[in-house]
Amino acid sequence: MLQEKINNGKQKSKKNYLGLGLVVLVQFLLIWGLYTAFIYQNQNSLSNCLRNLAIALWLISEICYIRTQFSDPGEILQKTVPLKLLHDQQLLQYYQNICNKCNSWKPPRAHHCRRCNKCIFKMDHHCEWTNNCIGALNQKYFVLFLFYVFCYIITIFSIHIIGIYSYIIRDQQNIWNLITNNKFKIFEVFLFIILCTFFSFFVISMLWDQIQVIRDNQTVVESLQGKFGRQQSFFKNMKQFMGNQKWYYWILPTTPILKLNYAEIVYGEQLVNLGTSYLEDIIYDEQNPKSAYFAEFMVDNYKKKLA
Repeated sequence: MLQEKINNGKQKSKKNYLGLGLVVLVQFLLIWGLYTAFIYQNQNSLSNCLRNLAIALWLISEICYIRTQFSDPGEILQKTVPLKLLHDQQLLQYYQNICNKCNSWKPPRAHHCRRCNKCIFKMDHHCEWTNNCIGALNQKYFVLFLFYVFCYIITIFSIHIIGIYSYIIRDQQNIWNLITNNKFKIFEVFLFIILCTFFSFFVISMLWDQIQVIRDNQTVVESLQGKFGRQQSFFKNMKQFMGNQKWYYWILPTTPILKLNYAEIVYGEQLVNLGTSYLEDIIYDEQNPKSAYFAEFMVDNYKKKLA
């Protein structure tokens, strides 16, 4: 047993080193990209505007990244099966799961992360690039980080394209002068353009995956299992993931107002065959005092932090 704990500790340390290394790499690329935007001389007003935009996008991307990295992804704090659920035998079959690793209650939409060694509510995936899980409480920051980083990459890319165009066309410099001029760091620029191209496709693919799971009210883990949450409008799903606030708060890295319903069912083929109307009456009818959708399970994350 002792040897097993030691081996688990070593494995966790290696994974932490990988995550920390990728965090350092992300920070280096973000700062280096901003640095390369300032190597051009005799820039026009458009380039100056793009440069200021790049600074703003870099700043907000850093805020989103830090909040994604250090925020609680949604650890399950309710460790035992709630008593109210024990009185309904029909519902109990969906809520009596106990995590064999945490040895505590595991709600239907929770998943155990082997790297973090805890159960996360609506765990999307463990992101090595942020060295943290992506779950119900920090998914907003992750989505915003992907969006703003993509805009940041496009902005920096545009600055380089304008700079190269101005150097060759406006200043009438040939390719040889472009390469041999020490003041123009051509190799650094070309390298960054290649990285911009690669990471733009990488980031937009991850962002599109996030949009799809929000649209379908599921996580990446649930999509691999063929499961999903209650099907409703995209706007309602956005509120559920990004916060029950005005839409303009969704584009800011502010703390979302979320109410985590631990009693929420994850749908699969077995539950769909039972009939969704029955499940909605039992699980989602807020007007029914006998429903499982009661106040004790609408855990406000602000109150949770104060408790």
